[in-house]
Amino acid sequence: MRRAGVGRGSDAVYHVVSRVCGREFLLTDVEKEAFRGLLGRVAGFCGVEVITFALLDNHFHLLIEVPGRVGDLSDGELLQRASLLYGKERRGQPLSMARIQAALSAGGEVREAMRKLLMGRMASLAMFMKILKQRYSIRFNRRYDRVGTLWEGRFRSVLVENSRAALRAVGAYIDLNPVRAGRVSDPKDYRFSGYGEAIGSGEANGYPLWPRIAKYRDEAQERIAAHYREYLYVAGSDPRKGRSFDADEVEAVRRRKGDLTGLQSLICRLRYMTEGAVIGTKGFVAEWMRERQAHSGTRKRSQPTLVHGLDNDLYAGSPRV
Repeated sequence: MRRAGVGRGSDAVYHVVSRVCGREFLLTDVEKEAFRGLLGRVAGFCGVEVITFALLDNHFHLLIEVPGRVGDLSDGELLQRASLLYGKERRGQPLSMARIQAALSAGGEVREAMRKLLMGRMASLAMFMKILKQRYSIRFNRRYDRVGTLWEGRFRSVLVENSRAALRAVGAYIDLNPVRAGRVSDPKDYRFSGYGEAIGSGEANGYPLWPRIAKYRDEAQERIAAHYREYLYVAGSDPRKGRSFDADEVEAVRRRKGDLTGLQSLICRLRYMTEGAVIGTKGFVAEWMRERQAHSGTRKRSQPTLVHGLDNDLYAGSPRV
């Protein structure tokens, strides 16, 4: 399995959270559907993979992989990506497909300037989030004749090690958000989440989380799905995290899916999932912290914090290093 790099220029996986200003419950099902469509288009343009997500009434969670570099894209590939964002003419939109095509066809410095402009908006977490939030804000404000900011400050992000244990823990945290919020009693019934969308649409084979958390390279998708569902119910059975599954529900899943001997309750402290800086194995977190400490020149040597997880121990690094 690929691992998200710690250094600059490496592919990296992030858990990202952003909230509606004032934490108002503004995102109806219609708005969530619109956001989900925009999310796919912006991700396609930026070259970002959405591993899983959860859209709630006043905030959203994303688990995404951001490439470390754009790569050598042809003009045709650039046009294909650009069509995802600029294919529909919008009032006040500075870029259009006609302008992009004309610049690329012109050649020389004009072509290179357009390529640099477009590629500068790709392979970047900050740019991906800026485009996503700005585009959605414009749509939302126009639809409801509203002015002002829609989102509460800057987004929060946590670097996640691209390992089975870390991705499964953070993926479960995100997929269980609708249960903790009391929206559904079973995570498969919430269609505005990665897990709910995959199961409810009958397209679970395309769920990006499955291959990343497979125990074996050739493990059947049905087994991965079964193990993950067991994991979700054990992870969601901790009452300290708000609404949880009751004992009968957990036992029913155990009977259907098999013995869970050896699994512990997921007791990751929630603040590390949304307010930390990095989550992964001890070595991964320690390396990240050493790099940040060397870059900042600080003499203080902070240590990774143990976060109890399932299977392998997970650690978190503080943003204050």
